[in-house]
Amino acid sequence: MQNGAAENRRVGEALKKDTRWARFRLLFVVALALIPAAAVLIARSDGESGAAAMELRVLSVKEHYPRALEVARKWRSDAILSRAAAYFRPSEGPKDLSISYDFYSAGPPAKFLLVWVDEEETGIVLESKEGELHPDQPLGDPVDPLQIPLDSPEALSIILQNGGARFLARHKNPFWPIGLGLEYRRTFYSEGPLVWAVSFADRVSLESETIRIDAHTGEPVE
Repeated sequence: MQNGAAENRRVGEALKKDTRWARFRLLFVVALALIPAAAVLIARSDGESGAAAMELRVLSVKEHYPRALEVARKWRSDAILSRAAAYFRPSEGPKDLSISYDFYSAGPPAKFLLVWVDEEETGIVLESKEGELHPDQPLGDPVDPLQIPLDSPEALSIILQNGGARFLARHKNPFWPIGLGLEYRRTFYSEGPLVWAVSFADRVSLESETIRIDAHTGEPVE
């Protein structure tokens, strides 16, 4: 009888654990669909207290791209987007999310324009900075966030499910904020598949891991 009761408790705890994970998987999808600064929940080991929820927030690259493009085209009419990066952090952290859009122009002379979209208490603020491109920097094909199916919140969710959540669960001191880049696999040359990529790193152990997914399919990319 005692063995049977112990087994029943073990099975019950296992079912509860499975239910908790199912809820986290569901929240990945539900939260992303509802809010522009999307909240993504992951399970994180918290010592003896068991699994705890960590909520991550990230701005939508698609939503803010038209405004950044308008700034770039006023700067130079031939400006094309080369890369975008949305920076995410836990929701309980400072409310200072941002996105950077890197625009290139053939010129002459060839130049770049960085357009930052910053979340502040008063709303969204745009800033920009110009510079000259490296002489050997290829312009490559333009990146258009509006022409790919995955936005930054969906991409972050997939990356977390493909190893990102595991890294954050095992490392207590990650660098924040963390950049989620929309870029070509060979970024400098604008070559290879278009990917969403995150490089996780821990401030204490210095361990790091980069996870990439195809920007069109969400499949992992080496």
